[in-house]
Amino acid sequence: MLPGMSRWIREGPVARMLPTRFRAPLERWTVARGYPRSPGPLRWSLGGTREATILFGGDVALHRVDPAADPARAFAGLATLSGSADALCVNLETQLTARDTPAATIGASLRAAPGAIAVLSYLRARAVTCANNHCLDFGPEGLSESARLLESAGIAAAGIAGTGADGSAVLDVKGIRVALLAYTDDWRPAEGPGPVRPVAHDPAAVGKDIAAARARGDLVVVQLHWGYEWSMYPMLSYRDLARSYVEAVAHLVACHHAHVPMGVERWRHGAIAHGLGNLYFGAPRPGQHPFRNASFVLQAGFGRSGLTDLEAIPVATDAEGRVGRASGQRAEVIVAALGYLSRRLDRDDYLRRVQDSLMFRQGCSLLEDLARRAGADDHRGVSERIRFLDPPRQRTLTARLREAGGALGAIGSLLEDLRERRKVLGSREVMAELHSARAGAARYLARSVQKGRIP
Repeated sequence: MLPGMSRWIREGPVARMLPTRFRAPLERWTVARGYPRSPGPLRWSLGGTREATILFGGDVALHRVDPAADPARAFAGLATLSGSADALCVNLETQLTARDTPAATIGASLRAAPGAIAVLSYLRARAVTCANNHCLDFGPEGLSESARLLESAGIAAAGIAGTGADGSAVLDVKGIRVALLAYTDDWRPAEGPGPVRPVAHDPAAVGKDIAAARARGDLVVVQLHWGYEWSMYPMLSYRDLARSYVEAVAHLVACHHAHVPMGVERWRHGAIAHGLGNLYFGAPRPGQHPFRNASFVLQAGFGRSGLTDLEAIPVATDAEGRVGRASGQRAEVIVAALGYLSRRLDRDDYLRRVQDSLMFRQGCSLLEDLARRAGADDHRGVSERIRFLDPPRQRTLTARLREAGGALGAIGSLLEDLRERRKVLGSREVMAELHSARAGAARYLARSVQKGRIP
């Protein structure tokens, strides 16, 4: 009842009347007291005898790590957790490269010094996924360098195309073959087609890849870097796609990118972690999302016939930047929120509203940014913004905007026309259309609020 009341105030008809200064306190109160406390750890039994375990973690960003520092200073607690499993697999959000010239000017460019690979070795990581929105921040060359460093350290990398492999990886874990597939729906497209690139999320291709992986592995794990940031609920369409991949006979689907945790569910013979959140993104900073530095790792037990059990283990990063298993009240809050999120994964109407909220607000924000850059004669920024509309997530976004019609439809149509070069900014007519669309975007953003930001 309490979280529902809080959600109605934050997201319902009265949300626009809630003063901005009250939003953060209401979020903090909801997080601390709103969710029913779970009687114990979150565990799921799927049957069978466990023969091995893999620990799956979300986003790991090493851009603030001093490569000369002892990894134990920040990661000793996490190493205790990873050492209790037979393998650790995480999403490497910051590629390992000495290149220091970003490939683009828009957004944050993240990279880790090559020496930061010592952290992955210290944690005894067996595999990482490299298919994510930051993998080309320093171009195909940066991704290639990272792939070589990972290979030399004996760490498998999934989600990279153009290296002569198919983008997958197969681990031998206590004699059991684990096939890892990884995809992303967003990245920074290079000026031209790069030889080394992330594996793009294409539902038809994923289904074929799962079938091929079943011939090579006893266990098939699909990892997806997708969706939108700071939502603790999956979009309805992505929830359904994740379920379809289990139905295509993947054993586990593990997702990340939102930087916050989402629910976990058993589905048919397998399971889905809809959002693993941040495993490590540096020390907390004031004013950030309450779950930016508080999430979970998923311990998956399995045998040759598939998954046997799952446990969500709460993890957190403290004010000093040390990450490890959460304890006390913080662990209780993470487990309570995760349990609440997991129980709400069948709320189709709400997940649909979350999806539209995320997509419509994102589309309006992209249009506003494009108009601002055009008005400032930022020609490089305009070119990048249009080029960045090419990955799958943006193509799905513009199609949904057009489907919505009205002012949103006009935004989607203009963005699509610019991406496909049917229109070019500069003419009086197109600039007038851009300014009109910008006014519609501003009106929508002013009267809407993000749904699903906290449970």
